[in-house]
Order: sequence, then C-alpha cells, then structure tokens
Amino acid sequence: MDNGNVASMRISRCLVERERRKHMKSLFTKLSSLLPIQQTKMSVPEMVDQATAYVKELQGRLEQYQGTKVQLERTCEMRKRKRMIRPVLNVRDLGYNLEVNLITGLNLEFALSDFINILQEEGADILSATCHQAGDKAIYTILCQAIYPRIGIETSSVHERLKSLIC
Repeated sequence: MDNGNVASMRISRCLVERERRKHMKSLFTKLSSLLPIQQTKMSVPEMVDQATAYVKELQGRLEQYQGTKVQLERTCEMRKRKRMIRPVLNVRDLGYNLEVNLITGLNLEFALSDFINILQEEGADILSATCHQAGDKAIYTILCQAIYPRIGIETSSVHERLKSLIC
C-alpha cells in the first residue's frame, strides 16, 4: 500500500471514531437528562449505574401502581356487589325471649310491620324493635317474648316464615 492510501484510511478511521464519540456523547446527554436531578457531574459508568438503578426503581413503582390498581378495581367491584347485599337473618332463642336480627342492603324493601305481624302470629309480644344504618347496610333488631311462657315460641317456624319475606 502506498502512504497516501494508508493516510486516507487513517483519516477515515479517525473521522468514523470522532462521529462515534459524538454520537455516544449525544446518547449519554439524553440519558443524563432522563435521570433525576443530580448535584454533581458523574462519570459515564456512574451515570449508567444510576440509570440502571433508576429503571429498576421505576419498574418497582410500576408494579406497585399496578397492584394498587388491581386492589382498587377489586374494592370497586366489591362495593358494587355490596350494594346488592343478600339479607342475613338470625333468630336466637333466649328461653322465653326471642331475638331477631336482620342485616340487609339498603336496596331491600320490606315492611318491618310484616315481620312484627309474623312474630305476633307465632305468639310473641314485641318488647323492642330497632333499626340502625351502617354504611350501605341496614341492621334491624327485634326483641320479643312469648305471650304464653309455657307454650313458648317455635324458633324454627318463626325463622322459616321470616325468611320467606326476604328471599
């Protein structure tokens, strides 16, 4: 090879290398601009380490946010279902007394007087009836006692008849 050809190849390689360094500098400048603000100037390896750590941190945040999104969607779905709360009826035999507890969603419409009529038909004297609202639930409590203590109140019969009103 002649010296002119070698010199031109050398110059060509130098130009290619200079363009590569400019391109790399441009890429590192872009990378640096994407990182959180840093107070001191960093070397390239430090910048790459910080970028790697920052990407991992962002991935962690993304997973956390995705988890939060899933939880919020579940909560929203549960709230929708809670609006359609199935009634829960509990009849407790307390000897001569009977306690009726009913928990329903606010969407259930029924007449408390129907409950009281059934209890009276079954031989109960109503001592108290209360209603409380807790969030999207209504809680009814009726305390009654047997009109004729010797006969008492048939708990299973009362439970079945009351259940037929709400189901």
